[in-house]
Amino acid sequence: MPRNLFKPSFGTYPHLLVGRDQLIDEFEDTFDGILDPAGLTVLLSGQRGMGKTVLLDAYRRAAEGAGWLVITESSSSGLLERLTHDHLPRLLQEHSSKPPAQLGSASGTIGPLGGSASWTERYPAESTLRSQITELTDALQADGKGLVITIDEVQAADIEDLRKLGEIIQYGRREERLLAFAAAGLSTPIEELLDHPGATFLRRAEHHPIGRVSRAEVRAALAGTIADSGHEIDVHGLDLAADAVDGYPFMIQLVGYHTLKAHTTAGPITTEDVDTGIAAARRRLGRHVHTPALRPLSSVDRTYLLAMAQDDGPSRTGKIAERMGVSAQYAGEYRRRLIRDGIIESAGHGQVRFTIPYTADHLREHAAHNALEGLVDEDT
Repeated sequence: MPRNLFKPSFGTYPHLLVGRDQLIDEFEDTFDGILDPAGLTVLLSGQRGMGKTVLLDAYRRAAEGAGWLVITESSSSGLLERLTHDHLPRLLQEHSSKPPAQLGSASGTIGPLGGSASWTERYPAESTLRSQITELTDALQADGKGLVITIDEVQAADIEDLRKLGEIIQYGRREERLLAFAAAGLSTPIEELLDHPGATFLRRAEHHPIGRVSRAEVRAALAGTIADSGHEIDVHGLDLAADAVDGYPFMIQLVGYHTLKAHTTAGPITTEDVDTGIAAARRRLGRHVHTPALRPLSSVDRTYLLAMAQDDGPSRTGKIAERMGVSAQYAGEYRRRLIRDGIIESAGHGQVRFTIPYTADHLREHAAHNALEGLVDEDT
């Protein structure tokens, strides 16, 4: 029976992961019998929807496939506490050969009164992160296995937590422990994080910027997943869908999913099905990507973006300032902020463009009419 194998949710591992073969090969090489130590500290950066979390999951899969233990964490508050109070004690109970409890104090007398003793857990809450990791990696290393810690959205982590964790990872390197660390985060905040003195260890990581995938790879992902779902699509429909994706990995899943959902008749998927799927995908992209990305912005940030939205392609920064009615220097401050936040990116000297497809359309469709007044390009 036909299925829908597209997975239109952030961080969900796709049925077919395309355009990342070389990187996944590197992950697998890291954990094979002859370890590649360069891959034991990895940093993935990219804009929203580029597949950073999926690749972090690919790193986890490569490690687990080689028999390593993996701790998967987020950057939310309390990272070190969760490591020392939850993850590591549990793994130590399962994998350490040492007894799970120890005699904390004892006193006794010989005779009818007998003796008494007080027992404490072998891994109390105050155990240090370093001592726990040392004991666990010692236990695993006998079998040639190790420990991996992964953190998503690392740019939001507490810098003091990162500093402490980084120190332990560096100790592990010096002691030649089988200890790996992989993290993912947004491009510009990652660059800022790398400049922070508390994140020194990340500067030594294998840094992989994650970008768009080629049109050929998009076509392969769409065609392969559609076929494995038990459907057929003609070449015109496939080309239409691939063009709509615009190299944006998350849109592969959105366009594919909604196209199959729109296909309710027998026979191959039609261009009408694809058109319906694209429209639904763009609406969902607006709700789940554009709206959350734009919501925290200031009114002037939005004005800058609305000025950009008057163009169908890259925008000239001088023209943006002109439309805003401000100096180029003033507009430049907001340009830098929006690049930092991953909303726009440089498109060459004096030009910028949106990082997420259809952002201009979303702004044009949802901005209030009065916000657009005075921003229309007067070029003939």
